[in-house]
Amino acid sequence: MRIAIFNTVQLETAGGMEHFSIQTAAHLASLPGVQADCVTMDEAFNLRYGRLHSLYFFRRFDRATIFREPRGAIEQRLGQARYVQCATFAELREALGQYDLVYSRNEITEAFLFRARVGYGNVPPVVFGCHCPHRFIGASTLHSRLHNWLYASPIYTRLAKGVAGFHTISGGDTAAVERQFPEHPVVQIPNPFDAVGYAEQAGRATPPFAVDAAKFNILWAGRLTGQKGVAELLEVIGRVNESHGGKVAWHICGEGELSGLVSEASARHENVHAHGHVDRLAMPAAYAGADLFISTSQWGETYAYTPREANSLGVPVVAFDISGYNEIIEDGRNGRLAKSVDEIAAQVNWFADGNRLDGDIREYIRARTDHAAAYGQLIGFFRDCIAPSIE
Repeated sequence: MRIAIFNTVQLETAGGMEHFSIQTAAHLASLPGVQADCVTMDEAFNLRYGRLHSLYFFRRFDRATIFREPRGAIEQRLGQARYVQCATFAELREALGQYDLVYSRNEITEAFLFRARVGYGNVPPVVFGCHCPHRFIGASTLHSRLHNWLYASPIYTRLAKGVAGFHTISGGDTAAVERQFPEHPVVQIPNPFDAVGYAEQAGRATPPFAVDAAKFNILWAGRLTGQKGVAELLEVIGRVNESHGGKVAWHICGEGELSGLVSEASARHENVHAHGHVDRLAMPAAYAGADLFISTSQWGETYAYTPREANSLGVPVVAFDISGYNEIIEDGRNGRLAKSVDEIAAQVNWFADGNRLDGDIREYIRARTDHAAAYGQLIGFFRDCIAPSIE
């Protein structure tokens, strides 16, 4: 079986989908009888696309955001899989035609590309993986509301109608996609995550920053955007610092359009440390140095990597009770779920006071994540999607 994992955005961007693509291609390519490669548009295309994307979100384009991870490191992580970049849609059509199946993300960009520029009939069966939430729960901004309208509209239905099937990750997306595409196969499979392997990386990685062992170290990692709850994070910091400022240290990893707000908070609070973008290979060591991980994401996610990553190092997680987090965090077992900023601040104070959860967090997350089974389910679904085209 020959599988192309296609993403418009180049792998150097080092986001969640890019990480999934590299990890999945590397694993599938190691299986007997399977060829798996990552295919993206080239650098010139990504520069144009990045400018348009930034314009849509009313922000200035930063060229560095699409070059976070060097190609050499990517190719090392890919193992036997290849990294193929295409300059034109004709070149993309030809490249994808060499495979038995194309796996791509469910973004409206890819749906438009396959419908209008490449043509579903000109390439092997296409499977959309719902790595972008089909619907943001509790959407309150212009862009999140527009997203919800577009993805539920006849426009998206028409653009995505040509896919062979949908791979969903969250229960909410499964229900939404099944309603919108009743004739298409929809299979829910969690993203593969190797908790044991991730914990082992911490011992090989160099810590990206130093922590004060005398402090209670709190880690936050993600894009510095409204969707990820940067404003809420800063509110939590302010409230916790009122009573525990001398006891805790905040470590914020990430970059984005709200980096300025985090820099201001770092200047205002001596216990707030803004570390900027941290290489993915160094993040296990960052978790290993933390006492608590918090997330302030607002709209829900298809698959939240960060709580799994933190838990694999035995670090508890405090997050809002939203999709993606409430599917992996069992309140009181491997973390705490909160309904408000006040509740998150209260839970952080509870942990900072020396309280601990019962049970072994590492054992819990290992029991909840089986990467080999997830890959097996994906391969099985791919075979099912290929079969009709063979017949």
